[in-house]
Amino acid sequence: MKIIQLIYSISSGGAEKFVVDLSNQLAVRGHEVILCILRDDTDKTMIFNKQFLNSNVRFYSMKFQSGFSWNKCRKLSKYIESEMPDVVHCHLNVIPYIYIQALFNRKILFVHTLHNVASQTVGIGLQYYLNYYFYKHHLIHPICISKICQKSFELYYRLNAPFIDNGRAVVAVSSNYEIVKREVNSFKTTNNTLVFIHVARFNPQKNQQLLIDSFNRLDNEKIDFVLLIIGNGYDSEEGRRLQHSACSKIHFLGNKNNVIDYFNCSDAFCLTSIYEGLPISLLEALSCGVTPICTSVGGIPDVIIDNVYGYLSTDQSVDGYCKAIKRFISKPLLSQRLIDYFNINYSMEVCVNKYEEIYKMNRL
Repeated sequence: MKIIQLIYSISSGGAEKFVVDLSNQLAVRGHEVILCILRDDTDKTMIFNKQFLNSNVRFYSMKFQSGFSWNKCRKLSKYIESEMPDVVHCHLNVIPYIYIQALFNRKILFVHTLHNVASQTVGIGLQYYLNYYFYKHHLIHPICISKICQKSFELYYRLNAPFIDNGRAVVAVSSNYEIVKREVNSFKTTNNTLVFIHVARFNPQKNQQLLIDSFNRLDNEKIDFVLLIIGNGYDSEEGRRLQHSACSKIHFLGNKNNVIDYFNCSDAFCLTSIYEGLPISLLEALSCGVTPICTSVGGIPDVIIDNVYGYLSTDQSVDGYCKAIKRFISKPLLSQRLIDYFNINYSMEVCVNKYEEIYKMNRL
């Protein structure tokens, strides 16, 4: 099949990383794949994940600036018509740009992956009603990324939609791994210092204040740890305030293009989100055998069986999250068991098999 994967950008976010992985694996399967972004690729932050794109995947930028317009929709429609793909698979909230094509071009299968709970994947104004129309009449085929997201879709739109668990490609450590290992060891006080890692942009959804407050408390209790925080946005005014409130055992490392190296130097992965779909960073942690310690929100409890494949906090309080961390400290989990669990359930190969089934079934 000829498949266009359509997304705003391939910046450093989880959905963007997923689209690159999906495109790569589809190309390996022999499909002709075009990864099309709406934003201008001269802005390097918009193409952070392009460095991981397979050479067999064709990359194209519409070079749009931020902001929606019908003129942009017409330009995208002309591009799609020029390519005449079998499938246009859009991600995040880009579906207003394909309404025109989905309404009039019935030769193309239009698919939309919702990368969060349904209420967080829709814009303002009339978009809810337009989405509902296109979903209901099978002009655009929605796919949810976890059971909880599927349930949220059914409640929000009063319609049915399949779910396909997110997947992640297995990534080997880079040539810089030994350098990263020395860097991480330099943060440790002793050989027994536990290394925790948080990979996420600074955002209210990720609730990093809970993360900092929890580890500040552990520091006051003289627990031997370091916390590595990787992601962008921490240089904002609020981000700087967060950094100033953090104890000396917490290190803000910025964006990294070799995050897998840091996972492989860590003991546990921390996520304190208020809501989630199915975070790619969680799957990355499992793929490296790193124990997840997360708030029990969104699709996370669909992945983590508490005390078996990670630890879930009972609530979103400092007390609740610290108790989850201490359960990990008293009972570390076997890395190979986490890796095996990931390979069976959340590898990109497993994910692509299911997407191929959706493409073929709906094109018949």
